[in-house]
Amino acid sequence: MDNVEGPGKLEEWVSASRLANPDKLSLRHLGRPMIRPCPPEEPSRQYFEVGAAVEAWWNNCWWESFVLTGVSLSSNNDTYRVFLPGECRFENLHCKDLRVAKDWIDNTWVAVKPQPDILSVVRSCLEQREK
Repeated sequence: MDNVEGPGKLEEWVSASRLANPDKLSLRHLGRPMIRPCPPEEPSRQYFEVGAAVEAWWNNCWWESFVLTGVSLSSNNDTYRVFLPGECRFENLHCKDLRVAKDWIDNTWVAVKPQPDILSVVRSCLEQREK
């Protein structure tokens, strides 16, 4: 679009400093921005432990998730059962659709803490949904 006030292209500024609302279960860092740079590349083949904080590619976007079941290192099955707390939903996803969950805090990547007791988080979400 041309700038009618002078030579050059029209520029529009969009605020990227808006902070994300806290997640329902307070699992993410408070004060994280809504817009963040692309996270660093991870190895293409990863194994996740039960309770690992991951981001899951589902329904054409990345979702905050936790691993409920892992795969055996001797297994050829690359599918994980994950829990998406924001949607209170369970999905079976391929390893290629998962990445390590990280927050962008103070201009650095910070790993999201795993939830080894993820089943209590799941129960809490399901109870809230039934109310």
